[in-house]
Amino acid sequence: MPEKFEFAKFRIIATSMLVKSMVDGQKNGERFCFILGSGASFESGIKIGRTLEKLWMEEMSKSPGFEVICKKASELKADDILEYDFENEILPNWKDKKELKSEYYFDIYTLRFFPNHRNGYFYFENLMANAEPSFGYNALAHILTNGDGNNLVITTNFDSLVEDALFIYTDKKPLVINHELLADFAADSNIKRPVIAKVHRGLFFDPLNRKKETEKLKGNWSNVLKSIFHVYTPVVIGYGGGDKSLMDLLEDSSVRMKNGIYWCYMENSGLPDERILKLISDKNGWLVKTAGFDAVMLALGNALAPKEIEPQNVGDYLKKQCDDRIDGYEKHYNELMKESSEKDKSGKSKPESESEKEFREDTRELDKRVEDTENSKPTDELTAWDYFRKGNRAALDEKDYIKAIDNYNMALKLNPEYAEAYYFRGYAYYNLKDYGKAIEDYSKAIKLNPEYEVVYDFRGNVYADLKEYDKAIEDYSKAIELNPEDAYAYYFRGHAYVDLKEYDKAIEDYNKAIELNPEDADLYYFRGNVYAELKEYDKAIEDYNKAIELNPEYAAAYMSRGFAYRNLEDNGQAIEDYNKAIELNPEDADLYYFRAFAYEAIGETEKAKADKEMSEKLKAKQGDSDDSD
Repeated sequence: MPEKFEFAKFRIIATSMLVKSMVDGQKNGERFCFILGSGASFESGIKIGRTLEKLWMEEMSKSPGFEVICKKASELKADDILEYDFENEILPNWKDKKELKSEYYFDIYTLRFFPNHRNGYFYFENLMANAEPSFGYNALAHILTNGDGNNLVITTNFDSLVEDALFIYTDKKPLVINHELLADFAADSNIKRPVIAKVHRGLFFDPLNRKKETEKLKGNWSNVLKSIFHVYTPVVIGYGGGDKSLMDLLEDSSVRMKNGIYWCYMENSGLPDERILKLISDKNGWLVKTAGFDAVMLALGNALAPKEIEPQNVGDYLKKQCDDRIDGYEKHYNELMKESSEKDKSGKSKPESESEKEFREDTRELDKRVEDTENSKPTDELTAWDYFRKGNRAALDEKDYIKAIDNYNMALKLNPEYAEAYYFRGYAYYNLKDYGKAIEDYSKAIKLNPEYEVVYDFRGNVYADLKEYDKAIEDYSKAIELNPEDAYAYYFRGHAYVDLKEYDKAIEDYNKAIELNPEDADLYYFRGNVYAELKEYDKAIEDYNKAIELNPEYAAAYMSRGFAYRNLEDNGQAIEDYNKAIELNPEDADLYYFRAFAYEAIGETEKAKADKEMSEKLKAKQGDSDDSD
């Protein structure tokens, strides 16, 4: 019996180490390429292979001819069209709700669309029709075009997410190799533009998606890829090795990878199967722990193209591209209109063709519609997005909330379905303490986008300010349901539970928030306050210590820790904390008041008297200031 393969743990590295290796490697002239599988498309809304396996099994099982399908599977297996025993292996695993192997994908696909596999192509067309590149593809597009030589993507996917991202976010046109007859172009390492090599063809080129089609790479792909791996170090993302063709090539001992291979996997899904681990070991490669495609590309983008992926710069670039296209269109439109109205030398109008006549009538109709709506339009030619951006600048940078609301109003006039504009207008109303309008706007944003997680947090805050804690908790809970890693939803919900004196629930929420965001001093401070309320002063002091460690200027934490020490009758330590708090916040009357009690406890009556007088003086001063306001 062969020995079980043991994968060396030192070969498992963090995403940050992949980033470091790529940054260091580039300095030494190393070039990297990306191998993308279906997992890279998941965050763009395209179902991955294992999800499709389950979906297709469900669809077939509900078919009135399912027994016929099972019988046909046996015939196809006997003719070597299917690789696995459907009735005795795939079907029982599915019925037992076991995770179906990625290797089953091609057999299930063949059965689902038998006998006309072209229906499968139409299925994928519909599946991918509305897919938009997720954030990670923006970062990838800039890495492919930043001039460092990392310009190649090899993919088993049929989608167009990489090329779409390049068209949207850059001005570089990619060389897309959709068919094996063009494979040799991928081997030219002198090509500077981005190259996208689709080893199973593109969606509109009769893509390869069945067992026999994917057993071996078509055309010259094998030789081309072998030469590529002499030049590029591959970084694999979202690929599970389910097809034999590319996987067999990667495993081939004759395929040299001088700098190894980096294979990314989802940490929360466990290690890849043994075949992948052995490949990594044989190629002297590395297994990279990740949180998914977008997370990997964010880390790489921050290191290799930080300015290009910054949201403000992306927004400015897209705005300029849009404005330039509109200006060009308008200029061409006006030139055509001018030409159409000119007369020939005889003074007569030029003969009008049928198409010109239709164009003129369409233009007249457009002019009429503009005239009808002119009075209801904003006064200048800005778009809803322009007004939204102006509103954000006013609200977030200038803190001029009335000006911000005016701009959000204009944005919503142009686009009444603009959920983000309702959200930010609600934020502006909240800062003006117009809580009714804030709730109204947050609710409209949620109605337009029920999964708008952050809006539940902010509406919850309004309810909390209004002391409607049950409604606040309901909103925070919804935010957590949408994003279980929303640390601040736990934080805010903890506050609401404190106000309801449900301290155990509050501590539970603060614990979760700290687990998700352990560097936030406020979280420890507020949990410490709950422990103090429960008279668990040692635990409270431990939390205040952590808050002060994270923020040495945290006056409130010194004050609260002083209060805890007083309750433990350690008045000397309490006075030290009050001294520090007063140093940081000398106008806080309460600090002198509390320190006075600590001085009295140790017999320092003169100091206690002086502190009480100072406390009264500051309170009177504050009262005068409030009256003048």
